[in-house]
Amino acid sequence: MHLRSASNALQLTSGVLAMVAAPAIGTWSDRRGRKTPLLYTLSGFFIGIVFQLLATLTYEHICIYYWLFASELVVGLTGGMGYMFGVAITVVTDDSRNKLKPGTSTVPMRIGVASFLQSLGTLLGTLGTSMLAVQNPSSIDEPKYSYIKAALIQVSAGASAVIYTFFMVRETHFPHKDVYLYNRLEKQQSSPASPSNSAGIQVERTKSPLTWLRDNVSAIGEVLLQKRPGWTRCCLIMSLLLVMVEFLALDPSLLLLLLKRKPFSWSDKMFSYLSLLRGLLFSLGMVICPLIFMLFHCLGKDSLMIIIGIGASAVSYFMIAGAHTTEEIFLTTLFAIFCGAIGPAYRSFLPRMVPKDQTARLHTVCSLIMATCPMLSAAVFNSIYTASVEWWPGFAFFVGGILQVFVVIGQGCVHMLMRPQWLLEKSLKEQVMIHRLAVGSELSRNDGDIVLPSATVSDLPSGALEKQRRSSNPQ
Repeated sequence: MHLRSASNALQLTSGVLAMVAAPAIGTWSDRRGRKTPLLYTLSGFFIGIVFQLLATLTYEHICIYYWLFASELVVGLTGGMGYMFGVAITVVTDDSRNKLKPGTSTVPMRIGVASFLQSLGTLLGTLGTSMLAVQNPSSIDEPKYSYIKAALIQVSAGASAVIYTFFMVRETHFPHKDVYLYNRLEKQQSSPASPSNSAGIQVERTKSPLTWLRDNVSAIGEVLLQKRPGWTRCCLIMSLLLVMVEFLALDPSLLLLLLKRKPFSWSDKMFSYLSLLRGLLFSLGMVICPLIFMLFHCLGKDSLMIIIGIGASAVSYFMIAGAHTTEEIFLTTLFAIFCGAIGPAYRSFLPRMVPKDQTARLHTVCSLIMATCPMLSAAVFNSIYTASVEWWPGFAFFVGGILQVFVVIGQGCVHMLMRPQWLLEKSLKEQVMIHRLAVGSELSRNDGDIVLPSATVSDLPSGALEKQRRSSNPQ
């Protein structure tokens, strides 16, 4: 089997299966809880890397593509690696929901730390693989043992993740009707209670596997098409499109192609130093930027972090496009700190637009974008690089910078459209707090004890809903 065709077949197998399985698993996670789907995806990943270990142990007797095909098959059926990270970050998002409620704008540090650990793990994995690689083998067995060591480390890490998740990770989502505050108000004020709903009786019909799969996949559309307050639905779709454009503009392999040719003529060792420095600063930015923004009081902090991060990425791309010396290339690594803000900012900004029981499906859409866009990016930008390498080798980076400028402009439009909604949510939150304190004061006067009841939907003044409807511009 030809190496290139085999690689394409393996990638296609995993990608197609993941595009079918990930939406179903995301819907399952939203409707049944997080822990079981997380264990399912982790178990599939663990079985996949066990097959890779078997491929390294038996390559002399069994064709490795049998094992690799089985590995990609299992990983694809369990949602793929992208969705594994997606469902893991969903658990962290659930744990941070108190800081993602309407009226707040701070990026939760848990999301920043989780993003940092994910990025750091990827960086350490790449570094460990480079250290285990044998540059000048003295015998035929040295590369074999190197692959076996790397596979054993991978299997050990996968087993540790499954065991830790099973025993230590708690369930963070107990499905119930979790919709917007305004929608709950509207239902209480305008919808009469039906006998079937009051009795809590639900009749579920048995569905065929094909129907079940179709319903779960189509449930992804509910996240994108459901009517939401103000411009929220429009901004959600715009943000996902901007994420797609951002990933299309990123192609790490282009930088290696550029730096291997004159006037740079870098060695692999020099490029490894650059990648390590950029990766480290990028990971640190995931924690440093949210900490810095905690010092400021403004609405839409996560949106501003996205604008600053992508703007910094665009500037670095323009600098790379016009660079002629090694010093200029290393100077662009300083922007990696600000670029690190993009990941946690998006993981905070997007979940604010949806209720808790749609978070996993939202992350499913993001994981599908992250899985498909790099392949499209490689095809497009490699063609641009090949066509322009003789007259401007950095032209592909200039095009990437232009795309990121469009993303910055688009995110600025999203920020302006969402600002009235954020102001309204902040106002409603303040009304809830004021009314809760008023009720507590009344109870303390009547009973002689200070009692602060929890804020419920019915505590809001009856005019709050009408004020919201008049102030917002529903789609």
